[in-house]
Amino acid sequence: MSNAHQTYTLTQLHTSIENWVRKTFSIKEVWITCEIAKCSEKNGHYYLELVDSNDGIRSAQAKGMIWRTSYSKIERQLESFGLKTSDVLKPGLEIKCSVVVTFHKIFGLSLVINEIDPSILLGDIERQKIDTRKRLQKEGLIDLQQALYFGPINKKIALIGSPGTSGFEDFMNEIEHNSIYTNFKLKVFPVGVQSQDAIKDIAAAIEGAASYDVDVIAIVRGGGSKMDLHIFNHYTLCKAVSKCQIPIITGIGHETDTSLVDEVAYTSTKTPTAAAKMFYMNIGVFSAQLSDAIKNIQLKTRTLLSQSSGELQFFAGILFERVDQILKINDTILQRQIKVLQFDFNAYLMAAKDSISEKLFNLQININSMMQNEFAELKAYEGLLLNNTERILNDLAPVELNKQLDLLKLRVWHVLHSSREYLVFNIQKLGLVDPNQLFDKGYTISTVDGEDVNKRKKVLKGKELITFTNEHKIISRIKEINKRT
Repeated sequence: MSNAHQTYTLTQLHTSIENWVRKTFSIKEVWITCEIAKCSEKNGHYYLELVDSNDGIRSAQAKGMIWRTSYSKIERQLESFGLKTSDVLKPGLEIKCSVVVTFHKIFGLSLVINEIDPSILLGDIERQKIDTRKRLQKEGLIDLQQALYFGPINKKIALIGSPGTSGFEDFMNEIEHNSIYTNFKLKVFPVGVQSQDAIKDIAAAIEGAASYDVDVIAIVRGGGSKMDLHIFNHYTLCKAVSKCQIPIITGIGHETDTSLVDEVAYTSTKTPTAAAKMFYMNIGVFSAQLSDAIKNIQLKTRTLLSQSSGELQFFAGILFERVDQILKINDTILQRQIKVLQFDFNAYLMAAKDSISEKLFNLQININSMMQNEFAELKAYEGLLLNNTERILNDLAPVELNKQLDLLKLRVWHVLHSSREYLVFNIQKLGLVDPNQLFDKGYTISTVDGEDVNKRKKVLKGKELITFTNEHKIISRIKEINKRT
């Protein structure tokens, strides 16, 4: 083998590389993008394995580190963007960072990270958020909750959150210790709120809460980084909220945090405390409005009653006056009709009396004629019967026939006697309804202006008096009236 080539030791080679790297990169920072493959912490220093890949094939790899002195600066920078260092320094995330290239003879090439630009992370969060929003809009899930009824009084609340966390405790403290209303019925569905498993846990809790008899579902979570709150931008969770048939109120994060779950929920509040406050304030406002409405109704009722009272008195006076006039007119008409009816009745009574007398007379004549005919027929029948009976008896046994003849005569006499008594009784009954009998007994009927004098209430003195007797109609004038004692 030729010895003409210059030969270096590994140390010499690494020293040369170290010197070249120091001269070239010692005062020069380079911005790179890479993916974190591994991350560990020791004594406040962070040690990373940084990689790059192309179509899933690793194309580059380097050690990276963040010294404790730089970590505080990076932490403050990330917090200003709403990110936690623990959200950024974890495997699988792509970062953009400012590095200083160093080379050590033993440890080889290393990249010292002095600054991390969160724009890639934030841009990825926003990109995912935009894509998810478009999908929700395309599927018509953005506004479904707005069609639900959310009344002013919601006492039965399903609470989804992580017991023991600050956000959960803030909600409970506000809902239980306010001065307006505290008689709520809470059904708690405990879930984790900051892991990938939290997505399916919260979605399952929403489905479970919807099966209970509750008025509203509240989802609460305290403040956190954008990465912590990014789970509330996930499509699965947003769909579960949108599809729920019970109004969902969110109280997630701080006042500046907004997620897609907030957008699809019926109402979003800035914090868990604000969510709790909304429930009792709605009841308080409704109670105040109801009280004001009752007072206004009472006031308007009093006003209307006061106005109506005067109007009622006015129309009552008119009504009473009109009614009095109508009563007077009707009384006059009624008195006239009474006089006409009395006159007509008396005339009808006299005509009926004459007609009844005539009919009774004719009836008596007819009855007498019928009785005479009946007597004649009976007499003839009796003679015929006697002749026939005598002839028959002469032919038959004299003794027996004489007995039968006596019995027959007795029966004939009984029949004739009963018929005569019946006819006499009917004649007497007809006589009882004959007005002429009243006159025959000495009774009379006296009238003034066609009205029975016993029933007349008006003045009688000086009036013309007509008296009916059995044979006369006597007309006289009343000069004096004395009470009968």
